[in-house]
Amino acid sequence: MTDCAPLQSNPDPEEQLRNEAIDLYIAGLRPTEISRRLGRSRTWFYNTLRRYQLGGRAALASRSRAPHTVHNRTPAQVEQAIIRVRELIMAGDDPELRYANFGADAIAMELKRAGITPPSRTTINRILKKHGLVAPRPRRKGKRKLPNDYPWPQVTQPNQVHLFDFVHRILVGGERFYGCQMLDPARHWPYLAAIPHKTAAAVSQVFVSAWQEMGLPNALYMDNDVVWRGSSSGQRTFSRIIRLCLLLGVQVIFTPPYTPEANPVIESFNGVWNRNFWQRTEFQDLDHVQAELPHFQRYCRHRRPLPAFDNRTADQLYPDFVPVLLAPDFTAHQQTRLPLTAGYVHFIRFVRSDGTFTILNEAWPLDPDKWAGKTIRATVDTAKQQLCVYHQTDRNAESQLIAHFEYLLKEKVVPLSSTFERSVVPLWPTSG
Repeated sequence: MTDCAPLQSNPDPEEQLRNEAIDLYIAGLRPTEISRRLGRSRTWFYNTLRRYQLGGRAALASRSRAPHTVHNRTPAQVEQAIIRVRELIMAGDDPELRYANFGADAIAMELKRAGITPPSRTTINRILKKHGLVAPRPRRKGKRKLPNDYPWPQVTQPNQVHLFDFVHRILVGGERFYGCQMLDPARHWPYLAAIPHKTAAAVSQVFVSAWQEMGLPNALYMDNDVVWRGSSSGQRTFSRIIRLCLLLGVQVIFTPPYTPEANPVIESFNGVWNRNFWQRTEFQDLDHVQAELPHFQRYCRHRRPLPAFDNRTADQLYPDFVPVLLAPDFTAHQQTRLPLTAGYVHFIRFVRSDGTFTILNEAWPLDPDKWAGKTIRATVDTAKQQLCVYHQTDRNAESQLIAHFEYLLKEKVVPLSSTFERSVVPLWPTSG
């Protein structure tokens, strides 16, 4: 009999179960049926299958009795393991790895999980190239560099700032939908959703669902799409999205119009989402996308190595972080009209040559001789009904107040509920 498990005097029950799972797989049973027979989850089965594919029956031994590093593994065996990992990812049979990176760092991490000490990054790339498994890298387009005085928000801890963006997708059959992503840049923790329509109600639900799972941020940083900004013509009108954020004690930060380079972290993640998810599977419909999205999200949170953080995963960056979660029974966002709550709405803008800048369809003047061509932050304080304009010479410089205007509103502003009061870390450098 070929590929038999070695005889053992006192076999470990878990090890026996793993070997039985592989026996059933070799016999032709489907993963769902194997999981049902053995009383285990599909994730457990795929983890077992991956161990078998990487190291054969020996890799099914319980971790406590098997050496973490196989010291007598030959270079040829390591080379084969590298090839098997790459092929396993590209085959897409394992939901946990279906949308994984397939470069050297990702392969090294999977080798470690299998108890194999990986060779250097250079060696892995050389082996992949030797076997024709290196995909050509797309040429990156040059991006416009933002001015030195661009007021980047400070991110020093988890949930200080969340980034939001969306992508418009069209399936083979012509069905259109939107992929939404919320990202905590401190811990690189994503929340992903796919919605059929980009309406205020649908996006509000994405925000609520994200914050029920990720926790509430101090601020939300996003572009100027009319759905979350508000009216395309009316002045001093606040969208349902802005009202929801202020209701929850979340400050809103709008980037300059038509400036995707102002959100580089989320633009980079968009690239990963595109390569690893949208281009990896031919989705049939929105239901198919929504069924697969949790696999990609789980990979990004728990398995994707982050080179900027010594290839740690997102869940390893702040393991002790405890977020302030939005209550699971929160439904205020479903109201026909939300009140306008006391809080701050920030607009980052480039000052025009005539010294003006525009927020919510209304132009405001500054001294053109001094401020034309500069980048400013215009902050609406809804409680005090005022507009304050700030400038900082570089991202680490203190914010200086350069102008102040009345910003009278036509509706009552309600105070922030004590339910959503929490400590806030400054988003920009100040003198205290």
